[in-house]
Amino acid sequence: MAGIHLDHVARSTTDVQRLASFYQEVFGFQRTDMTNFGFEVAWLSTVPPSFSLHIIQKNPDSNLPEIPHSADPNVKKDPALLTRSHHFSLGVPDYDAFVKSLKEKGIPFHEVSQQEGKIKQVFFYDPDGNGVEVGNWPKRQ
Repeated sequence: MAGIHLDHVARSTTDVQRLASFYQEVFGFQRTDMTNFGFEVAWLSTVPPSFSLHIIQKNPDSNLPEIPHSADPNVKKDPALLTRSHHFSLGVPDYDAFVKSLKEKGIPFHEVSQQEGKIKQVFFYDPDGNGVEVGNWPKRQ
């Protein structure tokens, strides 16, 4: 179907402020809305706005499965495993500067390159254990 686009990704958490701060610090997301839903939320957006991330307070009454790492405390949190696991992906205009910022922040990551180094990808976890991928692919029109 023509015209489909990704609007937002939602992540539930027990600590909205911590997770929102991580995405603001790592990606430069900005808060866009402070709507009162009766539970804590943080709506974040890229600058300029092209994608939103909704950080939502976990429903304490929910029995829905959580992030993959909450299922078993013995799960190995190795970023190299994210290439074939649950994650979402963002593109950045300066891949090398982004990877440098991950190093400076002390965030463990795993890098992959494809097509003889033309495509670069880095995988890491947010503070809740959600998988994140960042690549140097061109922005889609």
